[in-house]
Amino acid sequence: IGLIGLPNAGKSTLLSRISRARPKIAAYPFTTLEPNLGVVKIDSQELIVADIPGLIEGSSRGKGLGDKFLRHVERTKVLVHLIDINSRDINSDYKIIRDELNNWNPLLLQKKEIVVLSKADTMEESQSKKIAAKLKAEIGKDILIISAVSGEGIEELLRSFSD
Repeated sequence: IGLIGLPNAGKSTLLSRISRARPKIAAYPFTTLEPNLGVVKIDSQELIVADIPGLIEGSSRGKGLGDKFLRHVERTKVLVHLIDINSRDINSDYKIIRDELNNWNPLLLQKKEIVVLSKADTMEESQSKKIAAKLKAEIGKDILIISAVSGEGIEELLRSFSD
């Protein structure tokens, strides 16, 4: 399972919440410079989850270290696409990552994708549900809402890994 998204989307925090991995977590972009792996136990199943460093616009053309990171995405079976619920343009954040995946290897868009709005603890539940409904209408996919800090939505997310 690959955790993907823009820098500071909450990938490392999520990995530390669902596994024993202890990635570096900080409030600035590009804290994660190498993928971090964690083992997640769901019932009797163990899954490897990879925290892929943040992708940015132009990653597929080598901007930043994106092309290096996109190679790791190719080895995953499921993509958990995290988007910071506080973003000014959630739809654009989603599209940037999808475009970079497509530009790198169009087959990546065929992988199972779980779209997740992270950092839900930073706003009222009614507001986060409105944001999720709007994104769902725009992209046509179900949206999970989580907070790796409070634990909100984590169980549902973990269950979706094996659906």
